[in-house]
This record gives sequence, structure tokens and C-alpha cells, in this order.
Amino acid sequence: MTLHTMLSELHYRDQIQEAVQKEINRLGDTVEVLADKAYQGEDFQFFLCDQVPAVRLAVITCLLVEKYEEYRARGISDSIIFDTFQDVTLRAEIYFQKTGRAGLEKDDVIWFRHIMNAEIFKIGSLQFQPFQMVYLDDDYFYMIYSTNAQELLPCGCPVLNCHVQRGADLHTEAVEDSFQRAKKFFAQIDPETKYKAFLCYSWLLYPPMIQALSPSSHIRQFAEKFQIIGTSRNSDQAMENLFNGKEKRLTPDSTFLQRMALKQEERFGFGCGVILL
Repeated sequence: MTLHTMLSELHYRDQIQEAVQKEINRLGDTVEVLADKAYQGEDFQFFLCDQVPAVRLAVITCLLVEKYEEYRARGISDSIIFDTFQDVTLRAEIYFQKTGRAGLEKDDVIWFRHIMNAEIFKIGSLQFQPFQMVYLDDDYFYMIYSTNAQELLPCGCPVLNCHVQRGADLHTEAVEDSFQRAKKFFAQIDPETKYKAFLCYSWLLYPPMIQALSPSSHIRQFAEKFQIIGTSRNSDQAMENLFNGKEKRLTPDSTFLQRMALKQEERFGFGCGVILL
């Protein structure tokens, strides 16, 4: 795998690709030094987080060339690898739309540790990550779980954590195909682990919001696949996804959810859902 091939597979918009290539050329041999140190650090205080946004994106792009070989060594197909890596493309695009520049947020660098550990996979509409069941108990989320949650899924049991990227295809057929393909995929690459459930922590699973949506809503249909075992009133994730960190205000293009968020923010929060296997 070459950098040129990786850039073509990532499908950055032209302005981003040109900026990334220019930054890599500017850095020269230094980019290898930065890549080697990128994920040094503790408690998510990674070395790469302290670099400027353009350098973050350039280094991550270079690291994907190396990570491609790690994924291939596990027998992962090119289609899944490049679908997985295009999470970098998505987050670079979000950053570009927010700032008009090529780069990545610190939180993006932290999130990409999953790719650097070759432990996350985009299969169809959704991302999947082998995981051990965890119950959030910190003050930030203050999540309330159902009384039988830990009986259903004991803390530490193996689950498949699923993540919904911004703009994901949530048509019923696409979601079901994603789940079915994921079952087969993990049975092939990790036959010894018997996963107990699909797990999803997301603002898309918060019941008061779901109840306000039409039965034909793809978000509602997605949420109704899950048994909701926990909720939090923390709406930060919802607001970030709905407004992309920008000012919360009505525009002619505002969506139904954006309008509802401005009028009834109490309907938004964070849910924990499971699909038992």
C-alpha cells in the first residue's frame, strides 16, 4: 500500500487532498517521527493531540498506510478496510465544513485510536467494535439503568459495540443487512468469542426524542430494534450532532430534529440499547 493509493481510496474532497499532500511534503521526514510518536501518552493525552489540525490529518493519513497492512494480516477485505478508514474522510469533511480548512479535531485523534488498534470495522451502514459490557456511572452522563440490566448483560461480558456515523444510511433494509453481515464477520474472524449482544450508546436511542418521531422515521425504526436499558438526560452529543458545534438557531434549512431541539431540548439525551444475540 502506497500513500498515493491510500489518498485515492479515502476520496477526500479536492481541497482537503491538496492540503494533506502539501502538509506531508512540507513535513518531509518529520512526518515519520510524528507518526511514531502520535499515540504516545496516557489518559487520551496523545502526542498527536497537541499538534495543529493540519498536521493531525496529515499524520493520520500516513498512519493508515501502515494500519492497512495490520487489517489485511487479520484477513479483512479491502472493502471493509477502506469503508472503515473513510471515517477519517468523514471527520475531515466535518472539520472542513466547520472551519473551511483541512484538519482534524483533538477528539477525532482520540477516536481514531480504535483504527490504530485495528479494533473497529465498518460493515455496511454501521461501525462495529468488539467490546466488554460497561455501565457508565460517572457524573457527566449520570445514566440510569433498568433494574435487570446487569442480569441481562453482566459487566465485562463480550458484546459488539455499534456506532452510528453522521449521515449513516438508517433505512431498515440497510441496517438489518449491516447487523447480519456483522454476525457472520465476527464469527469468521473471532470464532472463539461468543458475543452476547449488540450494544449501542447513542443520542439516537433516547426515548423522549424517539416518541416524537413519525413511525416512518428511519431513526425511530433503528431505535426500535433495541431494548433500551439505560438513559441519561445529557444532551451534549445530540446538540453536537445536530448543529455541528455551530450556533443553535433556526434557518430555512433546519431539520425537524433541529427545530425540536431549539424548542424542546428536554426531549434530547442519551440512551443505551442492546440487541441480545
